[in-house]
Amino acid sequence: MSPTNSTYPQVGFIGLGAMGFAMSLHLVGMGFPVTAYDVYQPALERWRDECRKIANAQARVASCCSEAVESASVVCLMVATHDHLHSALFDKDTGAIHKLPQDCAVIIHATIPLEQPSIIHERLVNEFKRPDIALIDAPVSGGVARSTNGTLVIMASCGEPSLSPNAASKTTLEALASEGRTLYIIPGSLGRGQAAKALNQVMCGIHIVSASEIMGLAAIQGLDTQKFYRKLISKESNGNQVPGWSWMLENRGPRILSTNPPLASAISIINKDIGIIRSEENRVGITLSLLDAAGEVITAAMKTLASADDSFIVQHYFQGRNLVVDRVGNPMVAEEQCDTVMSQIAHAHVVIHLISAYETIRFACALGLTGSTERKQWYNIIAGAAGGSTIFTEVIPRAFEDIENIDGVFKTYTLEKFPGILSTTSFILEEANRKGFASKLLEVAHQKLTLLLDL
Repeated sequence: MSPTNSTYPQVGFIGLGAMGFAMSLHLVGMGFPVTAYDVYQPALERWRDECRKIANAQARVASCCSEAVESASVVCLMVATHDHLHSALFDKDTGAIHKLPQDCAVIIHATIPLEQPSIIHERLVNEFKRPDIALIDAPVSGGVARSTNGTLVIMASCGEPSLSPNAASKTTLEALASEGRTLYIIPGSLGRGQAAKALNQVMCGIHIVSASEIMGLAAIQGLDTQKFYRKLISKESNGNQVPGWSWMLENRGPRILSTNPPLASAISIINKDIGIIRSEENRVGITLSLLDAAGEVITAAMKTLASADDSFIVQHYFQGRNLVVDRVGNPMVAEEQCDTVMSQIAHAHVVIHLISAYETIRFACALGLTGSTERKQWYNIIAGAAGGSTIFTEVIPRAFEDIENIDGVFKTYTLEKFPGILSTTSFILEEANRKGFASKLLEVAHQKLTLLLDL
């Protein structure tokens, strides 16, 4: 398999982790000529083997970053951290910079600190004298499944009125983002794509942890956890998701309920993303207490589960066990009480979702993403990607209509739709404490909602 003539641009793809592997393989399947590289040789060999299964694949592997890009019109970088990104581009011996063709587009798909795209651009222009390179900041959301089928949500910025002077980059991005339907061009300078991704990651970070916490609460209350999961991902008679639904719960639930879940999204990835957001909290002078609480749970889980899938966070709640699995088909609560207990815990999840939505819009205000164009974009990004929840899709549009009175909007919405939710949550917290289960997120969310409602 080697690149030949194609109607698609030649792509150099660096980084074959779970997401990068699926993204690059999708491009090959579409007919793009792709040269790939990863520092981990087994990943590179597996990628080559998978490409051999694709008819007429135009794919080859490279021995280093510079070799991967030497014939490319577009370079996609899907590495884990900004340090890896600088190394991939600028390593003195093997960095891509040594072989980047004239007028090549370089697309950063990795989630990195908001200031890093501008720093990389500065190095390209001033240190390496390459102002011809079209640098695009384009983090992604959607997980491995959406990487595989090319339906990622992509948030792209480059500081230019149009996406890029290089049309090849747009062709490549559209191929990864539902033929362009889920490609968002974020106005403003380099780094605005990362800002939009950071908002999504506030929701993702909280909801990854809350999925484990809420399933743990269901388990310690004696519910059949499989039935509880099905309830929270079900739809109402009008076709809408139930109030306790989130994309993360639906996605992570089967793995939380599994005795041997696959490694689909390592805890270390969301730990890195939350670290970026917490640094940005300090920079803009805002406190996201629920996000910080999620970060503390993840940091604690990292001590023993750093290389595990993030669905293993549930084991942290049970000191290494997974009572959620034990309760599948094995309820300990009387059948006549099941619906009541399920409803109570579902409402506890609503409280977490209310505060995750609240912290997200407050963070957007701090980042200056509340103009009519920006807020429409990030709302659609989150609602249609991994940060989505029923509560978010309902309350955020209301807040947009009265952006100077966000607290009032959340208070009115909560009291109208969920009267008595604080007393229900108080009961759940008391029961959890009595049984020795630390509901860290629910406790913080309950405290914050109490202050917000001024009750």
